[in-house]
Amino acid sequence: MERKPNTRVQQTRERLRNAAHRLFLQQGYLGTSTDAILAEAGVSSKETLYRHYATKEELFVDVLSHLTLKQPGFAAQFSTLPTAQDLPALRQALTRFAHEILIMMSQPDYLAMLRIIIAEQPRFPQLGAMFFSTVPQRGIAIIMDLLQGAREQQIIAEVDFDALARALLGGLLTYALTSLVFTGEQAQPPGLDRADALVEIVMRALTPP
Repeated sequence: MERKPNTRVQQTRERLRNAAHRLFLQQGYLGTSTDAILAEAGVSSKETLYRHYATKEELFVDVLSHLTLKQPGFAAQFSTLPTAQDLPALRQALTRFAHEILIMMSQPDYLAMLRIIIAEQPRFPQLGAMFFSTVPQRGIAIIMDLLQGAREQQIIAEVDFDALARALLGGLLTYALTSLVFTGEQAQPPGLDRADALVEIVMRALTPP
């Protein structure tokens, strides 16, 4: 007989994550206590919190993850990407990835969390490592898998895949970061054509001579 997931446990975890998300945005990471998270979530026991999250850092990482690469739509699209059999298929896969990443990075809540990380990192350096592990590191891994699979098919040139993956992801992040600098009428979400332009540069580097 197939076991059903413990929905009550999952609901409690989601309540804690959602409460932490709201409070982190309102009060920052350092300004948010575990007691405040429990009160916001309507959970009375710290033991319940620690059954789900051993530390506040672990909870913060989960909030970041669900804002980014753990989003159901994103995870479903990129968890089982087929190996590209030719250059057009690789371009299509990289373009899909770049579009989704740019849209994800342009979310107001994502940018707000990024502001918290930038503002509080001097007092809490671990925030930078948390951010890298939840977004850039996983994004680079997805790109690397695509490129390595294409290389095994012998459809692309031999280049530094790590440098190329970082260039693509870093370029996308740079476009999103402009929303942190400009506010009001000057703030404009980057168009998907910017992602297309970055993919074009990557494809030129990958195309065999």
